[in-house]
Amino acid sequence: MTTPLPPHLPAPALAPMTTRRGWQAGTLVPALVAVIIVGWVAFGWLELAANGATSISLDFRIFWAAARLALLDAPLEAFDTARLAAMHGTSGEGWMPWAYPPAFMVALMPLGGLHFALALAVFTALSAAAMLAAARPLAQGILPLWLALALAPAYLPSFLMGQTAVLWTAGLMAALACLASGRPVLAGVFIGLLTLKPQLGLLIPVALIAGGHWRCIASATLTALVLALAATLVTGPGYWPLMVEMMQVHFDIVRGTAAENARMISVYAALAGLGLSEPLALALQWSVTALAALAVALAWASPRICADLRAATLLIAILLSQPYLWYYESALLAPAALFLIRARVLSLTHLPGLLLLAAMWLGLGPAILVQFLSGVEVSLRMVFAPILLLTLAVTLRALTLRALRSVPLHSNSPQG
Repeated sequence: MTTPLPPHLPAPALAPMTTRRGWQAGTLVPALVAVIIVGWVAFGWLELAANGATSISLDFRIFWAAARLALLDAPLEAFDTARLAAMHGTSGEGWMPWAYPPAFMVALMPLGGLHFALALAVFTALSAAAMLAAARPLAQGILPLWLALALAPAYLPSFLMGQTAVLWTAGLMAALACLASGRPVLAGVFIGLLTLKPQLGLLIPVALIAGGHWRCIASATLTALVLALAATLVTGPGYWPLMVEMMQVHFDIVRGTAAENARMISVYAALAGLGLSEPLALALQWSVTALAALAVALAWASPRICADLRAATLLIAILLSQPYLWYYESALLAPAALFLIRARVLSLTHLPGLLLLAAMWLGLGPAILVQFLSGVEVSLRMVFAPILLLTLAVTLRALTLRALRSVPLHSNSPQG
């Protein structure tokens, strides 16, 4: 285990963020992101006031409507898409079901008692606050770096649609920070909380088992079980079979539209969009998922791989492993960029590395803004795929080189 540098002595890899240009990028761009988020929420409020509508066509309307049904003591009705649509009062775009664990519904219930615009504002503020809290220990006391990570443009798709990707990412960042600082039980609590929406968590157990983080595993398991049991007491045991049934329906519908669904950015969707048959594309996706799991296991088991490179590997593997990866979940690119800097895989002073880091930090934020402002459909897959592939290439290269070293190369954070 290595000893972190004191807060007043930033790691050399992070030092460029203390320069004038670092301050400019780390304050002006996050300020613009904050203005966009606040303006978007305010616009939604004004639109509701002008039209007298119940809600607006954002993904958040599904969360809000399900929470309202739970408050009406009818949580199981959330699985009735017609009842759910009647509750939020807007058809929106496409088919949007409720297919989440009961703990997530219970967590959302307080928002169901609020006006839609106020509920959206509270949810957005909580997401931003969670990210600010999670980013702080990773920024090593460098204010512009903290702001740049907490309000990265890559988070805009999640913020603008009222999705949970920012909250989920913040929870994983907090867990990784706790593991690196020797607090496995608290890390497990954060990981257990991620089961409120567990879709992205497939490879987390692989990492923890490979790294031998048994106290973290026990804490995460206990947290998840307590959440599930407590929520089931609220919703009733009949919730679970309905959730499984809806997940199957959702699975079948998404499989039928994977090639045309421009907002799905997974390997599976990209391959189907290129013309591969859907069964072959899905089979190749599961092969990629298995390889991603293997990379995570090897990275987390090796004493030669530092904690930051392990964290980056996990984040990138999560993006590769999910068949149903939606555009707002590309938010994971931003913290992956920081971990690659801290691990000294990419440098803020080397132009090629800086360009890739900038692409990861920006993510799909600019593409979504262009799409929203111009109404022109942007190929999100074509924007995301090159960034992910380049990131994967440099990460695999770093893993290979460091795994072959006879002496471990440590970053400035302690091992998990």
